[in-house]
Amino acid sequence: MKAYYAHCQAIYNTKQEKRDIMTLELLGFEVLNPNMPVHQQVCREREYSQIMSYFTDLLKGCEVFAFRGLPGGAIPAGVAKELEVANENGKLIFELPTFSLRKILTVDETREYLKESGQR
Repeated sequence: MKAYYAHCQAIYNTKQEKRDIMTLELLGFEVLNPNMPVHQQVCREREYSQIMSYFTDLLKGCEVFAFRGLPGGAIPAGVAKELEVANENGKLIFELPTFSLRKILTVDETREYLKESGQR
């Protein structure tokens, strides 16, 4: 099963990109990474206005859309556009987790949350 790996260009060629690809491969996916040299070469040969359609066409050929948002939860514009197209085309979508800004609740905080949400 092929997974399109959408991520901010700031992550290109980083350890995070390598970890994400390794994770997706360990989950059994063949990863289509838009940062692969073949795709970057196509980008250099096309007008800027044509680049996004190139990538959305690629993702349409995948069964899965995996993406990484930014640490604060924001989704970059290009990734957001790809996410929209993946959703419109019925792709299985999942977000790679970002834990850097996540707050871990204590037992008491968890109990309080459960009370506030009506669970207890």
